[in-house]
Amino acid sequence: MPRTANLEARQRILDAAHKLFYTGGLNAVSMDCVAAAAGMKKANLFHYYPTKESLELAVLDHAAAGMNEHIAQLARHSYDPVGAIQRIFEEAAGLMRQSQCSGGCFFGNLAQETADGNETIRQKVAQHLHAWTTELAAFFERWRQSGYFREDFQPHVAAQAILSLLEGALLFCKASKSPEPVDSAKQLAVAYLEAVRA
Repeated sequence: MPRTANLEARQRILDAAHKLFYTGGLNAVSMDCVAAAAGMKKANLFHYYPTKESLELAVLDHAAAGMNEHIAQLARHSYDPVGAIQRIFEEAAGLMRQSQCSGGCFFGNLAQETADGNETIRQKVAQHLHAWTTELAAFFERWRQSGYFREDFQPHVAAQAILSLLEGALLFCKASKSPEPVDSAKQLAVAYLEAVRA
């Protein structure tokens, strides 16, 4: 029972911190705020996460796990790589419409906030972005080997470019308060993939 209680408390902390960090950024959120949102005393929070940075790193891993599973599911259930990429952009556009173009990508937001001031967090964000690029590149490579794409198609370059296109579009959405940039980015990504089909 204590182990279950510990896991539930950790989950509550991670969920509360993720929501706060997503809406307010890392620097603006204190451990007091996280403790209050998680419904516990600050001393109890420090029992699980002795420093704010340890909590930040745990939240990044927690958020990345959900994204990793989403990408893996997309790769497993997709019959068409162009359709898979369309769905990624359409889901992103849907989320931006739902949020009235606020929020954006948690990892993109943190990269902008911490890239020049917190090397530990920057490296963790980069690690997850690299992992997603690698996963998407492997997905493209399987389709290249199956004959769907031309032999000279470069899966890693395509994966990195498409994810960069998506991140930039999400930033543009936030600035313009319109989901249109994600729709435009989708058209470009799809046109590129169609152009390199065998």
